[in-house]
Order: sequence, then structure tokens, then C-alpha cells
Amino acid sequence: MASLQEIKRRIRAVTNTSQITKAMEMVSATKMRRSQEIALLSRPYALEALRVLAYLEKKTPYRPEIMRVRDVHHTLVVVVASDKGLAGSFNTNIIRTFEKKITDEIKGSEASFSFVAVGKKAEEFIARKKLESVGSFKNFGDHVDVEETEALSHLIIRGFLWKEWDRVLVVSTHFRTTLRQEVMVREILPIQGDTIWNTVRELVPEAGRFSGFSQMVTAHDPEHGHTDDFEYLIEPDVQSVLDVLAPAILEILIYDLILEANASEHSARMVAMKNASENAGELKDGLLLEFNKIRQAKITQEIAEIVGGAEASQTN
Repeated sequence: MASLQEIKRRIRAVTNTSQITKAMEMVSATKMRRSQEIALLSRPYALEALRVLAYLEKKTPYRPEIMRVRDVHHTLVVVVASDKGLAGSFNTNIIRTFEKKITDEIKGSEASFSFVAVGKKAEEFIARKKLESVGSFKNFGDHVDVEETEALSHLIIRGFLWKEWDRVLVVSTHFRTTLRQEVMVREILPIQGDTIWNTVRELVPEAGRFSGFSQMVTAHDPEHGHTDDFEYLIEPDVQSVLDVLAPAILEILIYDLILEANASEHSARMVAMKNASENAGELKDGLLLEFNKIRQAKITQEIAEIVGGAEASQTN
């Protein structure tokens, strides 16, 4: 049986741990909401750009190279994970989805594959699997700016235009709700209007503070066309605008995917820390109960010794 001093030491340790996990839970909740807010602030720009893209596609059969579908001989896979741990099953789910979907595709395909890691955990996983890595990006930060993701976007676009790869897949976490994140495999290149539009829809959370953005998405759906009686004035010409607009939309998409992964990471960490705090509370309650039992037993023993000594002295 542990001594009272040992139990006191364990109670102090559990209390300190509980305070740390509670603080981390609150910080993660704040970062999660901030990441959601930043991602959704770019929605109006992305939605209008998609409407313009849909408008231009109807005006010309021309498609820039970044929008042309070609035979797939080489695929680039971008794996988006976290830089830090203590996020519950966040990274484990990403790796599990990768092994289930991408590994099976690699085995059943004659095409070659290359990989880009986003986050230290993704970098470690790709290195451990001895996969061909063409780039690694870390320390994007909790509230990544669009300028920070430009290097990743340029690498992806440049390789596609130079025909180093014929399509690009992204394995990242889709933020559905605070308690639910789903790992998805999205094809972002070649650019297809419908694919990007579906991704924009998915970026709006199903519940919570920012779920109301879904109404804005529906109202600006390019499939509904333009209700206003006007046409865009395109200068200098449709082809030139498409050449600039398509890569810009892809950069927005990549930026949003990183922000969504950040929100999912902070959400997973918040839930993990909340569970840790609750477990610490239960453990502390158990230790306090054990402490009180031992203390009561000692008090009972001391009273019995006192009574026994008093009776012995009276007998003598």
C-alpha cells in the first residue's frame, strides 16, 4: 500500500498535468476557430473566381495546360499532416488512409509516384516508407498566410506544366465538425471546375459558428449561372485571362486545404486534451479517495491505540 506522502505527490502531479492539458485545450480551441475564420474569409473571392471561370469556359473551347486532362504516367501525392504531436489520432488517421487508398493504387498502377510532405509527421512517414520525395514543407504556423503556401503551390504547378507529373492528389483532413474530421484524397490537378467547386463546398463546416456560410456557397453556385443581366468585359482576351485565373484558383485551393488541415489538427488536439483533462480528473478523484481511506485507517488505528493504552493503564 502506498504511503500518504506518495499519494500526495501523485495528486500534485496529476493536478499539474490537468492544468496543462486544460490550458492546451483552450489554446487549441482558439486556434481552431481562428483557422476556420481565416479559411472562410477567402470564400467570397474563391466563389467569384469560380463563377468567372465557369463563365469563361462557356466562351471558348480553349483550355490552358493546367486544365488539360492527359494520360497519367506519373502522379504526385501531397500528404498533409502536422508538425506537432498530442493531437489524438489525427496523424494516425492520415497514415491509415494513405496506406489504404494510395498504397493500393500504387500496387495496381503502372504509373510512377512521387510525394511531397507537408508537416514533420508526414516527412517522417515518407522517409520511413522510403518513398520518392520531391519536397518537404514544415512550420507553416498556426495561422498560415497565403504567401507561406506559395512555394508549395509553385512546386506543384511547375511540375505539372513541365510534365514531371500528370495529376496531383492531396491526402488531407476535411473538417466536418469540431468532433468529426475525415481524411480525404482529392485530385486537384488537372484543374476541373466541378472538382474545385465540390472542394469549396466541402470546406464549409456542417455545424458550428461558421456553418452559415453554406447558404452563401449555394447562392453563388456557378451551376446556377448568372442571374444578373450583364456580361464580363474580358481584356485582353479570354485565353489570356484563363491562363492567369486557373493557377490563381489552384493557389487558393491549396491555401484553403492547408488551413482546413490546421483547423482539423487544432480540433483533434482540443478533443485529445479535453479527454486527458477528464481522465486526470477521474484519476485525481481516485487518488483522493485512496488518500482519505488510508488517512481514516490511520486515524482509526491511532484512536484504537489510545483507547487500548487508556484501558491498560486503568487495569494496572
